[in-house]
Amino acid sequence: MSLQYGYLRGTFGLPYGGYCIRPSHLNAIDLQPSNPHQQMFCILGPYHSVTSWLSHNPIPVLVEPLTQPTFTHELIVEVYTQSSYLSRMVWGLDAIYVQFVIRIGRVWDRGENKGSQFHPLLKMVVPSGVLLTEMCAKLKEAVPGQLLDATKDKELVDRAVARTAS
Repeated sequence: MSLQYGYLRGTFGLPYGGYCIRPSHLNAIDLQPSNPHQQMFCILGPYHSVTSWLSHNPIPVLVEPLTQPTFTHELIVEVYTQSSYLSRMVWGLDAIYVQFVIRIGRVWDRGENKGSQFHPLLKMVVPSGVLLTEMCAKLKEAVPGQLLDATKDKELVDRAVARTAS
């Protein structure tokens, strides 16, 4: 299957499933909590194709100013797959089909989400204003089943803040 990307729709607010609506041009990914059609962005395809696309697109991911108390100024990046653990072990992560989701953070996203039946393969927190290329570099540090907090990387945060300030 070919790589697909766009704003995620048809998920009933959940960060998986649905379909992508590809924007006509992609200078920046602007996530808007006030617009249910622009709260999540996704990329669908084989993991190696997704990471290759991310590494070749220095596009900033921005969050519009927030007024809702449940949203944060952070971005949550999650990788979902329907592949089994055995398939991942046999074929490796690069060969499996994934849904890479970027969404606006919620105040409860740093918790363990023990009550949820949907668990991403990889999950990380990044600052608003991060480039897709920077996100891809951080993704290489992610460990399945553990939250990677990229907001602790001072240099990354400083670059992202400088982008959002201009």
